[in-house]
Amino acid sequence: MANALEQSGDRFRDAFWDNLEETIELVDAAALVEDEPDWEFLQDCAEAYPPAEGDHHCTVLIANVLGRCVIRTHIRHDADAIPAWALDYLGRITMEDDKDAAWEESGAFGWGIGHEEVAVADRTLTRAEADDEYWAASVLKHAIYADGRAAIDLYERILQSPDTMEDLHHIEGMQRILNEPFPRTPRYWEPTDELDPPGPLSDDAIEHLLRVLGENIHPRRLQQFDDMIQFDLEWAATEYGERDSA
Repeated sequence: MANALEQSGDRFRDAFWDNLEETIELVDAAALVEDEPDWEFLQDCAEAYPPAEGDHHCTVLIANVLGRCVIRTHIRHDADAIPAWALDYLGRITMEDDKDAAWEESGAFGWGIGHEEVAVADRTLTRAEADDEYWAASVLKHAIYADGRAAIDLYERILQSPDTMEDLHHIEGMQRILNEPFPRTPRYWEPTDELDPPGPLSDDAIEHLLRVLGENIHPRRLQQFDDMIQFDLEWAATEYGERDSA
């Protein structure tokens, strides 16, 4: 496969992306029975094409359809109704080993936050501490919709870890909940066509987030980026930042 890709230049890549949306829609349709996910069918697909193994280029497709079904299940039921194996599949996708932007689709792992069997928050923190903070940020973009308070608590753990470096990058994605009904991935899908959006972030959750920001990021940095972030970083800096910060 690697030799074929090298010899074909951009032709394979162009054909792949030209046909990906249609292929995803076909698999997604096959994966639904009376609007509920056919988890047995999806598990067969996941086991046939595991992440980071071989050159099948199917991870992005499976992650997309799994992500849709994970979101459907969380919205219509709850996090614990999501099969643990489905979350595990999404949680094993990496930027380094899985091609075709599959890691972006795997951010739907965040909808499992609070799952009784899968430690979504712990696994996300571990990945962030292992220099995979951009993946962690993609998980937070989803988790904030699934459970705002739990997502903010995870964000606080990431900020406080001595093994992470990013701070405001995460909040750039999390702020979309303020004016977008769902995250932007999985791609090629309009969830509002079939699902009611989760409720907005509560005032208490927003205040908790501002406290987390103020207590963990230098006031000057918060003030510097206040115009770029929809959350009130100025308030976080002045209300919760260290009074003696120079």
